[in-house]
Amino acid sequence: MFAASLCLAVAGLAGPVPVSGPQVQARLIAPASLAAGGKGIVVLEMTLGPGWHVNSHRPLQSFLIPTTATLTTSSGTLSDIHYPEPVKKRFEFADQPLAVYHGTVRFESELALPATATGKVTLGGVLAYQPCNDSQCFPPAKATLNATVDVAGAQAKGK
Repeated sequence: MFAASLCLAVAGLAGPVPVSGPQVQARLIAPASLAAGGKGIVVLEMTLGPGWHVNSHRPLQSFLIPTTATLTTSSGTLSDIHYPEPVKKRFEFADQPLAVYHGTVRFESELALPATATGKVTLGGVLAYQPCNDSQCFPPAKATLNATVDVAGAQAKGK
């Protein structure tokens, strides 16, 4: 298992980071800047190569390992993470379909900054998953990511 960590202040975007497991990349996407008192969307994005999948955040079978995303912020609040709808897919090794994610998957949250925010806001993200293909699953893995949002001047009153 390999946990990757990267912090890029440029445009608030952490570039693609190869993480544990075959053909899996994760990145944390944040606005380059937000006004104090403003809101913006933060995304944990996972890209799986062809033939690879991970279980959804709510697998249909209780013994399967879910994919989970967590976010933290040094200032302000984050909404609950919005998970996309999984794809239900049958595999030769399973009697019943599985709820999986494949391709590029985006886990989104809204960051709300306080009107008193200044400087930079640091965001942290952890994506936990188990990469699988049609014939095998690899050990569970985590990608740890960071991004920075510059805080612009205070938001105008009445907005």
